[in-house]
Amino acid sequence: MSLTWIEISKSALLHNIAYFRSRSKGKKIIAMVKSNAYGHGLLKVASLIKDEVDAFAVADFQESMKLRSLLKQKPVFILLPVIEEQEVKEVAKSKVSLFVGNLQYLKFLSKINTNNKIKIHLEINSGINRTGIRPDELTKAMEIIEKSQTIELEGIFSHFATLPANLNVAKKQIQTFRDVLKQVKDKNIWIHMENSAAASMNLLPEANAIRPGISLYGLPPSPDYKLDIKPVLSLMSRIIDIHFLDIGEGISYDHTFITRRPSIIATLGIGYGDGYMRNLSNRAWVIIKGKKVPIVGRICMNHILIDITDVPDVKLYETVTLIGKEGEEEITATELAIKSGTINYEITTKLLPHIERIVVE
Repeated sequence: MSLTWIEISKSALLHNIAYFRSRSKGKKIIAMVKSNAYGHGLLKVASLIKDEVDAFAVADFQESMKLRSLLKQKPVFILLPVIEEQEVKEVAKSKVSLFVGNLQYLKFLSKINTNNKIKIHLEINSGINRTGIRPDELTKAMEIIEKSQTIELEGIFSHFATLPANLNVAKKQIQTFRDVLKQVKDKNIWIHMENSAAASMNLLPEANAIRPGISLYGLPPSPDYKLDIKPVLSLMSRIIDIHFLDIGEGISYDHTFITRRPSIIATLGIGYGDGYMRNLSNRAWVIIKGKKVPIVGRICMNHILIDITDVPDVKLYETVTLIGKEGEEEITATELAIKSGTINYEITTKLLPHIERIVVE
């Protein structure tokens, strides 16, 4: 019996893919499964959607090899540079593709002797100013590619900086990317720019692929951005202790919560050591037996304390929902992100791999 686990909803995941498929105007879907599928579980997610999407994008070499062990033929793309020559050769042999965001990396790849083609997607910096070839570097980049015996240009892409918050900046980025596309002779390659916020808007009709990320998992790219998607992840834990306190007793480290009434306090077997945000201490809620109850006191490495005074007949090892829906109540990653002063991406991505992921319908 696990004390803490994550449930991954297959039906919600498939619903979200179907939603993006219906809005994508026939474009291919590159499923963003980087960083352990945004905390949802790389191999669990990939196994559920392998027949529903056209390609996968992961963060690094290690994730690509894990995914390739599961999917022998499906296109897999790596976002971050692979800087060890032997690993690049393994990537090429495994028919995994690399995202390339600067001339130095492109030159490095061009000098590697390998019997297999090194397939790349060239990133254009259209305004995010994080990674990417500048538009005025395109000619030089294409020269390096054309002279290389091993590099194959498989795709070209860019990334939005401000969607959904600022459409005007996004429009400028689109125009920059369009100007670059006019200089690319071979249009029979992957062309992609639209992320979760843009994927349902068809902002770039000339693209042939979209890259849904956070919203693939049923979470909006910003709190007020509405999409017809369903949350995929639920976080559950169990009560491992129940104790009775009088008025005026302190709870957990530093006694940041003092009881104002005779209280029943339950301890959960989860904490910040599992990836639950410590700054949600005394701020967040959980659900037990269909009722929301508050987290009280400091969140510990392996423990969270909750006030169950108003919930009758709670038993040891009873299940508690920290993220997800139970009865009429729901706690979302977006809600926790707002309370924590961060984004929903961080809430789920921080959930550590050692927590068991269980697929449910």
